[in-house]
Amino acid sequence: MSFAARCAVVGAANIDIGGFPAGRLALQDSAPGRVTFSAGGVGRNIACNLARLGVDTRLVAALGDDAFARIVREDCARAGVGTDLCLTFPGASSSCYLFIADAGGDMQLAVNDMSVCDRLTPEALEDRLEALNAMDAVILDANLSAGTLEFLARRLTAPLLADAVSTAKAPRLAGILPRLWALKPNAIEAETLTGMPVHGPDSAARAARRLVELGVERVFITLGEKGVCCADEAETLFLPGGAVRMANATGAGDAFTAALAWGRLRDLSLRDCAVAGLAAASIAVESMETVSPDICEAALLQRMQTLNE
Repeated sequence: MSFAARCAVVGAANIDIGGFPAGRLALQDSAPGRVTFSAGGVGRNIACNLARLGVDTRLVAALGDDAFARIVREDCARAGVGTDLCLTFPGASSSCYLFIADAGGDMQLAVNDMSVCDRLTPEALEDRLEALNAMDAVILDANLSAGTLEFLARRLTAPLLADAVSTAKAPRLAGILPRLWALKPNAIEAETLTGMPVHGPDSAARAARRLVELGVERVFITLGEKGVCCADEAETLFLPGGAVRMANATGAGDAFTAALAWGRLRDLSLRDCAVAGLAAASIAVESMETVSPDICEAALLQRMQTLNE
């Protein structure tokens, strides 16, 4: 069921090319398996998950004027994501993400060609500010430069959520932590942002508290299949993950972030937002596709109920 809320996602839209070996993955050797080709990118993945959860969603991404860009726009349209705020740069190549998974579906190696994202500068985004400020929430992914993130944090009035993306890109968020309603890093991204080791629930709790001290309103540190540690000024919680049928782990974190935004728009508690994130991630990993075709609000609510039992 859709509801009257609008959210924008500012970040990356890619074409994902994935390799899934049928057996053991060996370096410097080829392996029989499957190769998949689909639209992806953290920003696009979050936006498509969020639209499937019934939220009126717009994507702001940098695209080239190539076939990959057309695939991204068509894919977003099928998911119900508006792309009218995307920026097209003639002569540029759209982003591409090439990854190799192991036999269990976990990503082992990846290469990004994402130079077009550097064109999402403050100057390029100036005329998108009015539309972004009309949103009920805005999600930022750390594929944006530190300067662009700081520009948006200064100029946007909507609640901001951020996805740390990777250890290399997480530091770009350091300057905007006090402006964030929510931050979703994984364990190693949380280590990068805090300088504190994160190797389990207790250390994740300490890192989460540190990020709250640095100004983030709500922090959700994902620990893979172990669960999530979340914190705000009032409390720190650890929620274990549920049993899942792993098919492809790529995209699970993006589904988690989308569910956090859904929870924000529903005015859910810290704990319920974390449960929503775990539920969305568990649906995501059970699909070979980066954004599960099974994710919707009804499926999310049902999975949340299962996790709460």
